[in-house]
Amino acid sequence: MKLVRELLKQKRFQLVLTGLAALAVVLGVLIVPVEQAGGGKLIRSVDDGLWWAVTTVTGVGYGDVYPMTGGGRVVGAILEIVGVLTFGLLVAMIAIAMRRQQERWYWKRLFERLEQIEERIKRIEKHLVWRSAQ
Repeated sequence: MKLVRELLKQKRFQLVLTGLAALAVVLGVLIVPVEQAGGGKLIRSVDDGLWWAVTTVTGVGYGDVYPMTGGGRVVGAILEIVGVLTFGLLVAMIAIAMRRQQERWYWKRLFERLEQIEERIKRIEKHLVWRSAQ
């Protein structure tokens, strides 16, 4: 949950995520009239268009719904290229955030250990000073 909160606070992540969602919705809705005008039979409703857009942008592409017309394929190519690149960017941003979180954990652990070592050294120094005073 901490990772999700950290990601959602980042303006870049918000922008890319919003852009990807907007791209999928716009092209998912736009594909319907393009396919209907060209005689396409698979994408007949906005539901079909949005389903196609989501599966295309994520790279899943089940193949159950796809554009059959030339115009629809142009829209599909745009969505595939821009969508998969943007989706990849989101995955990279998540990986970077995970790595940063892991590094912070290791640095915190390192500094805690250093503090423990410093405390031990201080105790040893006190003990040595006390023994030498006797």
